[in-house]
Amino acid sequence: MQKSTIIWDNNTAISGYFDDVYFNTDGAVAETTYVFIEGNELNLRFLQHNHHTFIVGETGFGSGLSFLVLWYHFLQFKKHNPDHPLKKLQFFSVEKYPLSMDEMKKIHNSVIAKDHPLAPLAKKLREHLSQSTLLSQDVNLSVCYDDVAQFATFLTKQHILIDAWFFDGFSPAKNPDMWSESLFKACYKLTRSGGRFATFTAAGFVRRNLLSAGFVVNKQKGFGVKREMLIGYK
Repeated sequence: MQKSTIIWDNNTAISGYFDDVYFNTDGAVAETTYVFIEGNELNLRFLQHNHHTFIVGETGFGSGLSFLVLWYHFLQFKKHNPDHPLKKLQFFSVEKYPLSMDEMKKIHNSVIAKDHPLAPLAKKLREHLSQSTLLSQDVNLSVCYDDVAQFATFLTKQHILIDAWFFDGFSPAKNPDMWSESLFKACYKLTRSGGRFATFTAAGFVRRNLLSAGFVVNKQKGFGVKREMLIGYK
C-alpha cells in the first residue's frame, strides 16, 4: 500500500487510474450517509434483524469512508439497543488500487473534522490496515485486494450471504467493470432474500444491468444536486 494512486487538485483527491474524484470534499460524510445508510434503510433494518451478524458487501473500498460511516451507525445502534440479538457487523470490500496510509490519512483529514466522531474510528482503521491491530470486538473488516472480477469468488469462499450492498466505485462511464451485468449477477446470487442495495448513480446501463441480474430496482432523489440514485432489493 505504498504506491501513490492519487492526484490532488487543491483539496480534492482524484484517482490517477480513472481520472475521477473519490468524492466531493464538501459533504462527503453526509452524502455517504444519505446514499448507503439511508438508501439501504440500515438503522431500521438493524432493529428488524433477528440474526447475530449483519453482513455488508461493498464494491470499492477506496479510503474506507463508507465503512467508517457504517461502523459509526452500528456503534450507535449497539449503544441504544444493548440487548438486541444483533451483535456483530461483518464488512466485505474489494480494492484493486489500495491507498498508501499517507494518502488515506490525507483524505480522512480533508473530509472528517478533528472533533467529528468518525475521526477516532478513522485512526483505528488506519492502524488496523497498516499494523494489523484489533479493529473491534464487534466489527470485522475483510478487504480483497484484487480485481473486482475476483470479488465474487472471494465472497463465495466465505460461505456468507450479504444483507446490504454498497455499490460504489468511480463513475460508471470511467470504470464500467465495477458496474457490469456479470458482477451484479454474481452479487445477486450472494445476496440474502430481502437483502438490499444502494448506489449513488442512476446511469441507464447500471439500472438495466441490475434489473437483468434479478434485483428489484427503484429510483429515488439523489444527494444534493444529483437528480437521482438507485436503490433496490432481492
